[in-house]
Amino acid sequence: MKSEKNDRENIRLIDPTSIADPALRYVMVDSVHDDEISLLDIWLVLVKRRSLFLSLVLLALLIGVSAALTLPVKYNYSTTLEIGGLSYDSQGRQVLIEQPTSVLAKLKQSYIPFVTHAYLQENPGFEGIPVINAKLEKNSNIILINISGIEKYRSIYVQLLNSVVGQVKLDHKRISLLKVKDLELSQYKLKNQINVLKSEEQLIQSQIGRIDKKELLLKDRIKETRYQLKVSSKAKKNVASAKGGEKALTLLMVDNDIRSMRSVLVDLEEELQITLENSREEISAKLTENKQMQAQTNMSIQMLTVELDNLLETRAITEPMQSIKPVGVGKKLIVIIALVGGMFIGLFAVFFVEFLSKARQRSAEQ
Repeated sequence: MKSEKNDRENIRLIDPTSIADPALRYVMVDSVHDDEISLLDIWLVLVKRRSLFLSLVLLALLIGVSAALTLPVKYNYSTTLEIGGLSYDSQGRQVLIEQPTSVLAKLKQSYIPFVTHAYLQENPGFEGIPVINAKLEKNSNIILINISGIEKYRSIYVQLLNSVVGQVKLDHKRISLLKVKDLELSQYKLKNQINVLKSEEQLIQSQIGRIDKKELLLKDRIKETRYQLKVSSKAKKNVASAKGGEKALTLLMVDNDIRSMRSVLVDLEEELQITLENSREEISAKLTENKQMQAQTNMSIQMLTVELDNLLETRAITEPMQSIKPVGVGKKLIVIIALVGGMFIGLFAVFFVEFLSKARQRSAEQ
């Protein structure tokens, strides 16, 4: 009766005067459905199907506890690779043996697959090799290589990490050796150049020594010429005061000697003060230039030595080590995930069973 009353309340007649065609009448039925979910209904369903819900939750919890107890504990095994440097640029920045991004690409595409394949060929029955990961630290020449696995295979993981690092070091060793040979060859050439400059310096020193000797000789000749000139001048005076028929001829000869000695004296003084000094300045300039070139060459040799000393090989900063704490999903988290997952599965199962029950009931009523 209550249902019929509600149906009648939902029926309303439309006034014919409001319709263009009076012959038409419309009867509208308002269908009101309550689509809201009642929390009370949900609770009643859960109470009704509590045995199913609790069974599924308990089953999921048991599976989670079992998985937490049986799954092996994993640790992280890692090593840090530092890419070596060849030299420094004009701004003082290190020039690396190889760009870090290139090394990372080689690790992922070549070195790691090669090492893994080689180990599996040597140990065909072993199937516990996990994935070897490589990660480049941002804006650096540091690459982190790590493996996550169980402690039982610790020695194998350490061997694999060392093999991967060894492949990179071997490749970079070839590049470093070429750089070392180039630097050593440059040093050898500069040292030969130093030897040549030293030989030239000795030759210049010998020339300076000869100039000094020549200066002494010129001074002696000038002194001797002046003395002879003085003697000739006295002789000229003596001849001039003497009497005799040969006086004129003797004066002429003495005058010729005096003029000749004066000409020689002028030439000697010119050679001593001008020619010899010019030669000395030229040789001194050569000696100064030679010493400067020696200093520059020695500086270049020292720079090459420093560059050789600062040549950094690619190396593992740390030996492969095991993490202190286990990695991955912890046992407590596994149990919590299992519990939450069991509750969701239980809710879904409860409402699905309830839906099937109502569907069968509706089908039976029809």
